[in-house]
Amino acid sequence: MGIENRIETVFRYAYLAFSLLLIGCASDEPSCKYWHAGSERPYYINGVRYVPQVHYQYSAIGVASWYGPHFHDKPTATGRRFDQYALTAAHRTLPLPCIVIVENLENGRKLKLLVNDRGPYARTDRRIIDLSRKAAEQLGFRRKGCARVRVTCLAKESQLAALRYGRRPYPSRPSKGMVYN
Repeated sequence: MGIENRIETVFRYAYLAFSLLLIGCASDEPSCKYWHAGSERPYYINGVRYVPQVHYQYSAIGVASWYGPHFHDKPTATGRRFDQYALTAAHRTLPLPCIVIVENLENGRKLKLLVNDRGPYARTDRRIIDLSRKAAEQLGFRRKGCARVRVTCLAKESQLAALRYGRRPYPSRPSKGMVYN
């Protein structure tokens, strides 16, 4: 094998590796983002320990708040940029990403949202979810700031969202011996 054949082989492998890298990073995002493994581990905020769930079995009633301008275009826990005009949410322990239905119990409006960030961390423990500005507007509480809501995780849609993010989906239900959060 001559030197020219070796150089050609090296270039072919380099081209193949580069092509695979680009394919692996293809998404609707403007640039390739890696998964933040830390979003799956237990963590502390203000001395409180939070343990992310490893299943999609979740339904709760509590208070929703919203976040927007101060966090707009900053990275979320999934590594993507927060867009206050997208239909997204932040939750302390739900698997990232996942899909939830948020129902405003004060006016009956419902909305399907992508959970792709961690929060809320307000000093009150009544808040169970933070919504984007657009989600709060569509649910009718942006001006008020907070609303009493029901949050229900959708297992099948969450598993599909995980696949779109390049993640292995969690099981729909916790298995025996699994620690509940």
